[in-house]
Amino acid sequence: METYSFGDWVVYDPGYKEPEIGRVTEDRGDSAFVCYHTGCTASSTYKRSLRRATEAEILAAPGGIGHHRFDPWCPSAKECPGLGRCEALAKARER
Repeated sequence: METYSFGDWVVYDPGYKEPEIGRVTEDRGDSAFVCYHTGCTASSTYKRSLRRATEAEILAAPGGIGHHRFDPWCPSAKECPGLGRCEALAKARER
């Protein structure tokens, strides 16, 4: 089974609905936690329904997936405490 790393672009494609692009926060063996929207939450997703995103899909992806979790300056990306306590958002406001 494919192994994913933090920040990898993937597509959830279960075959019965439109594929959905997201970014991996954590690989958990048979599943992975994936952010699909601009919030801080990640959904547990069976890896059998995931595939790596193509370059074209990545370029067409909506901005802001995972809030600031994937920004290179996020101080707590892998242990994101959530939108209400987002350290990266506080840092962005300081700028």
